Amino acid sequence: MAQLNEMLDQIEHLPALPSSVIRVTEMLISGEPDLNEIEQIIRMDEALSMTILRYANSALYGRPGRIFDLRESLVRLGGKALMKIVLEQQASSLFLKAGSAYGLRRGAMWRGALGGALAADQIARTNNFADIDLCFLCGLLRDIGKIIMDLHFANDYLEVVEKHMQPDRSFVECERAAFGMDHAQIGGELALRWGLPERICNAIRFHHEPPEHEPDHDQLIDIVHAADIICLWAGLAIGHDGLQYKLATHVRDGLKLDRRTAEMDIAMTWCRLREIEESMEDALVQEQG
Repeated sequence: MAQLNEMLDQIEHLPALPSSVIRVTEMLISGEPDLNEIEQIIRMDEALSMTILRYANSALYGRPGRIFDLRESLVRLGGKALMKIVLEQQASSLFLKAGSAYGLRRGAMWRGALGGALAADQIARTNNFADIDLCFLCGLLRDIGKIIMDLHFANDYLEVVEKHMQPDRSFVECERAAFGMDHAQIGGELALRWGLPERICNAIRFHHEPPEHEPDHDQLIDIVHAADIICLWAGLAIGHDGLQYKLATHVRDGLKLDRRTAEMDIAMTWCRLREIEESMEDALVQEQG
């Protein structure tokens, strides 16, 4: 059995979010972005600059025959699209190759992360949540703790967890019994070490067990929890833990997530996920051409 300190030490070896990404995200979340500062930060990050230019000039955002420079691209995309593109790029590098510990194929964890972001966005809109972009971000990063499990245990993960499985235990309880922490708690700690706001860290940490009562109850956590369940119902990133997570009753009632609404959220998540995948494919073709 792995010791808690060993797992936390593993976090230190995980690629950190670039300071440019953190700063741009902070400004966009605050609702008071400084376009000049954002442009200066992005110009210093060649990979990020190229990604933004690629998206702004793709069929999804651009106009036929018009080529946008970086400044025009930032204006064209707008704050919401810009934050999503920035975070999708960074999350892609973290999630793309991960997932073997959970029995996932290459790319499945990334699709699950993006699906969770889109589902959180949709649920937030339905419930008139004040900060939809924040929901998107937390949905995207909710399972970063699985990357630690992946790095630390790889193919031995399931064998260790299975020894602690019992009919009356949830999957996260099995993880805690096996490792001393579950992947959601580890993800919250990682987000904290990245310097992300405490509310985001808590949304990641509690996304499987959302607090029901004040002072810990936060609708943001409820939305991320529901988005995670929507992803599972949609068949995204189902690994060894499979469908062993349940929708909390207070979340179902609070968000009015009945069967019809859930089916609509699933369909919308799939539709938007495919649109993004197609736009990324188009951008890649343009770049290679």
